[in-house]
Amino acid sequence: MLRTLPMTLWTDVHQVFRHVRGHGLRKTLLWLKSRDAPVTFQFLKYGALGAFTTLIQVGLFAFFSHTFLPAHDYVSEVPLTDLVKQRNSVSSNLLAFPFAVAFNYFANVHFVFTPGRHSRGNERLLFLGISFLTFVAGLLSGPLLISRGLDPWIAQAGLVVSSAILNFLCRKYYVFLK
Repeated sequence: MLRTLPMTLWTDVHQVFRHVRGHGLRKTLLWLKSRDAPVTFQFLKYGALGAFTTLIQVGLFAFFSHTFLPAHDYVSEVPLTDLVKQRNSVSSNLLAFPFAVAFNYFANVHFVFTPGRHSRGNERLLFLGISFLTFVAGLLSGPLLISRGLDPWIAQAGLVVSSAILNFLCRKYYVFLK
């Protein structure tokens, strides 16, 4: 797969240039926004929607962990134990997850993928299941990577990138038609 990636990128970019020559820039931009865009551009749209999803997840996490489930010493009148911080942090993430994944599902169905491979209910369950598995892997592997000496931000970035790629591939080739 990694060996074919540069060729796929080149082919997709070349296809876009051919489309511009044949149809003009305006129609090409509309085409790139459609579900029929080349896979490289689908992934870029997927990544942009993932950034919005991340903002929703982090925003709701911040809301919950600063209000109902304090996970930071500066929001509590008394110092919190590490166990309370960990539990409230995980709980805040779990509460934020359904909202973020619901946004992501509807945005991806509308802008990136073509539904129809499975019934709508099965499609949603598969989408949720894949999202939940990578979410749990991130929740569990973050502390493990950090305990092995990796900087928390580097561990988080690696998990975000690997999760995005795995989610995209599973959704593109297993959940949705295109």
